[in-house]
Amino acid sequence: GGGRGGGGRRDEDHPDDRRPMVEREKGGVKLFVGRLPREASERLLRECFEEFGDVLEVFIIASQAQSGVGCAFVRMGSLDGAEKAIEDLHEQRVLMPEMRDLGPMQVAFAKGEAVRLGIDEKEEILPSFREARQKVVEHQEKKVFFEAMSKQQEIQQQVIQYQQAVAQQHQQMAQMAASLPKDELVALIKDGQRMGGPPFKQKWWGFCDQGWGGTRDYDPSHHQPETLSQFVQMNVFEYGIESWFRKHFDDLPDLPPAPPMMPPGGPPGMPPMGMMPPPGMMPPGGLPPPPGGAPPGMLPPPPGF
Repeated sequence: GGGRGGGGRRDEDHPDDRRPMVEREKGGVKLFVGRLPREASERLLRECFEEFGDVLEVFIIASQAQSGVGCAFVRMGSLDGAEKAIEDLHEQRVLMPEMRDLGPMQVAFAKGEAVRLGIDEKEEILPSFREARQKVVEHQEKKVFFEAMSKQQEIQQQVIQYQQAVAQQHQQMAQMAASLPKDELVALIKDGQRMGGPPFKQKWWGFCDQGWGGTRDYDPSHHQPETLSQFVQMNVFEYGIESWFRKHFDDLPDLPPAPPMMPPGGPPGMPPMGMMPPPGMMPPGGLPPPPGGAPPGMLPPPPGF
């Protein structure tokens, strides 16, 4: 280490050791001791820390604080002794019982020591007594909050994936409806009249009443295939999730499992648990589309249904 003096070579051996030369020569491991009574003496501190190993030095910092709380540095002879002292004393022991109101002393590695020794730097940061207690409570509250959040996000992610899969499948069914044979289209509409409840019947009757395809007949077998497939396409987004509707389409990919919060279809006419379905996708159950949202030529069911 040309031109860097005696300390240079040591720096290269221990790049994390940023201590001044005088500190290195003293050796040992330096601890910071906080929340001490102003009356604490060097002898009292030395006796306290000697339980854990050799004490090389005790240096009390004169406190000017109104609170009467002082602090000190204690240099332990070994890392083992320093770690034992932290474990036994920090936030646990009151140095002078008559000054108990101050709370227990705080003991941590002095600034820079933890890094030099390859220990987590957080070991050097001391919260105050009240902060320390508060942090435990906050930590538990945050943990509960974040666990709930991540569960919520997970479910939301599942809901989004599920709804995207449903929307894609509905699109596919709308395209397939154009090429379904007439008997399949007739069977689908008859199934809808049996199982889709009054809203489906109202939609079919409304569609017929408008004379699509030149006939107002309610019997689907009397309509042209193009007219039937148009009606089916218009209703895919509302009924496409129902098994009686889906069974008329071959080779549909399986849907992912419905998210736990969201029973397939949810309550009639309700989007699942505050999640809005993607635009154009009606929740099953037969609520009319929003005003102005009905596909051309499709009447919403009359009130009461």
